[in-house]
Amino acid sequence: MKRILLPLLSALLFFACADEKKEPENKPEQALSFSSKTIEKTLDACEPEKGECTFISLTYPIAQNGHGEADKINKTIEEYILKTIDYQEEAGAEKPEDLAENFIKNYQETAAEFPEYELPWEATINGKIFYRTEDLISMKFNTDMFTGGAHGYRSTRYLNFDPDNGKNLEPEDLFTSEFIDYVEKDFREKKDIPMDKNINNTGMFFENDQFHLPQNIGISKDKVILHYNAYEIAPYAAGNFILTYPRSEIQQFLKLRTKPKA
Repeated sequence: MKRILLPLLSALLFFACADEKKEPENKPEQALSFSSKTIEKTLDACEPEKGECTFISLTYPIAQNGHGEADKINKTIEEYILKTIDYQEEAGAEKPEDLAENFIKNYQETAAEFPEYELPWEATINGKIFYRTEDLISMKFNTDMFTGGAHGYRSTRYLNFDPDNGKNLEPEDLFTSEFIDYVEKDFREKKDIPMDKNINNTGMFFENDQFHLPQNIGISKDKVILHYNAYEIAPYAAGNFILTYPRSEIQQFLKLRTKPKA
């Protein structure tokens, strides 16, 4: 009996060890990283660099890996792109790929409805990581678009994210409450608007006659950029308003303290 049990036990131990080796190893989670994605569509295979071409070109960062924050970052980026290009009143595209298809389709419909219409449409968004640290990812997007009218649309947009959770950071997440007073004083001095006068006294149109920081804030290693695009606080003809401060000058208002990511 012992002679039978011994080989049987040996066989069971062998298969048990084999099963243990087959169990998948837990792979370590990879840190948040980024790549770049480009979507391009043209009408009738025209070449934009040669002019007279209806086209759309979207280049933007794609977040990968991490602990779930990548999905939040990507969603915010896509929503920004869709909102910037898709001007249709009805529910439009849900993804940038659909947006590119719709842009060309909308032009074709316009050209078919108005046969004399010959002006080509074009839309370009070029986005990249502007600056990155352990507690901030700042992205910059330049947009150029023309879909008819007296002039095209051009803007610069910054999006700032918390790398730990993918949250889109608002001005109050980046600066202390005292910062707005500091900037308003500087803005009024640059635009010759006395502190005791209405902020819109010289033709600005701040909402509710109250000065506010732009949603559009870029942060780099050495400076902070406050960018008001055309139409945001003044007529189109006035152009952009850009305030730039060395970080060393406004460090006491900045909530971000960490060093750049290696």
